[in-house]
Amino acid sequence: MRTRLHTLIAVGCVALIMVVLAAPASAETRSETFRTGPITVAGYQVKQEQAMSIPKPDVDGFITDMSVDVVDKNGTPVGIDRLMLHHIVFLNVGKKDATCDEFELLDSKTRVPGSVAERFYAAGEERAVFKVPEGHGYPLAKKDSWLMTWMMMNHRRVTDQAYIEYKVTYTTEPSTTPVKPYWLDARNCKSDPVYDVPGGGKPGSTHTDRKSFTLPEDGRIVAGGGHVHGGGKNLTLRQASCNNRRLFASKPLWGAKDHPFYNVQPVLHEPGPVNMSGFLSKRGFAIPAGQQVVLESNYDAERLHTRVMGIMIVYVAHDDAARAQAAECAPRPDDVRVFRSEDRGRFRPPLFTVPLTGIDPRTGLARPIERPPGPTRLLTGNATLPVRSFTLKPGNVSIPRGGTVAWRFLGSDLHDITVANGPRGFSTPHLNGGRVYQRKFGTPGTYKMFCSLHPVDMTQTVTVRKRR
Repeated sequence: MRTRLHTLIAVGCVALIMVVLAAPASAETRSETFRTGPITVAGYQVKQEQAMSIPKPDVDGFITDMSVDVVDKNGTPVGIDRLMLHHIVFLNVGKKDATCDEFELLDSKTRVPGSVAERFYAAGEERAVFKVPEGHGYPLAKKDSWLMTWMMMNHRRVTDQAYIEYKVTYTTEPSTTPVKPYWLDARNCKSDPVYDVPGGGKPGSTHTDRKSFTLPEDGRIVAGGGHVHGGGKNLTLRQASCNNRRLFASKPLWGAKDHPFYNVQPVLHEPGPVNMSGFLSKRGFAIPAGQQVVLESNYDAERLHTRVMGIMIVYVAHDDAARAQAAECAPRPDDVRVFRSEDRGRFRPPLFTVPLTGIDPRTGLARPIERPPGPTRLLTGNATLPVRSFTLKPGNVSIPRGGTVAWRFLGSDLHDITVANGPRGFSTPHLNGGRVYQRKFGTPGTYKMFCSLHPVDMTQTVTVRKRR
């Protein structure tokens, strides 16, 4: 009897062990924090780089939340009065980008296929976060390889060092609905997707730049958020074939007057917002295959705003629910939740004049300057000005109204010409290798300009005279 009982117990234990071994691992939700670095940035340097094969969660699952910051070796956040992360983009290598067949790189000429990588999360000065509704996530696989591109500015004269730290929250729940990122951009498919608002409009007027995108299959837009620069009013997402109805407007919150954005040197462009509103909806905005959505990037048109951006990343679920809801003008979802920062700030774009910046010879510190040192060269007609490594010579020129200035970018280093302030705004692409950019000046006044990649070393003024 005892032998039979022991046999039954043994068989039962083996069966129990087999059941335990055969049972699938339970789903979990976890957060992991990763770092890349250290990153060394010289005094007053603007640094742009790409980091390949950055660390990521080593699991198959779905990302539900993600955020990024700049920290020191102890994990303490680094203030923007030291180092400012102007922008960062995370890409999934080997996945086809949804809105770009090819990308134009920083040199404004080299192009790579859009199949190289998929942009799935980005942040700027406002530190946007990745969020999707409960039950949804961006697919994550062990075999995936990530890369990041970033731009950082050192606001002190001494060399500084820090790390880029990012937190990834993911779930391994297999029933999670996958989402696909769609990068909607006023100047899409460029490593430097900037454009210029020239200014000169009536008080209160709006400069609108539009870009249309077509969804390749039925989808539900379940989340999204935007990115603008100084002077931005909002980013609006519309459904073109439904009387251009508004789906969502991502609105900026600007920092208070004492915010570090307005009190650092040098300045590469007008300070951006401290937050942009975003939205979540489990039901989602249903968009049928082949239908266009339109991104409107809206800026103040009265004043000039150079090197601005208009970017909204939306996350789309292509699932059975999307196909069931797809209709020409499906009703708006009733569960849209808007999220934004609770920080104090301003809801109207503040007035801010970007100064030229030079180095004080006594202290070695960056400070605003009226113009580069040296006399003004008086020109009687058109002119070609050389752009050499880290110099714009002559520093000050004067031309008659209607004259044309051509800048020839010599050498291998990339540079640009950007209007900091003046009668009208414009900027050039990043150029080198003898390439030329020319501009006809029709509005009199003094144009104060700099290279956005070397804002302290390379400054210049062009004064446009009313008469010859």
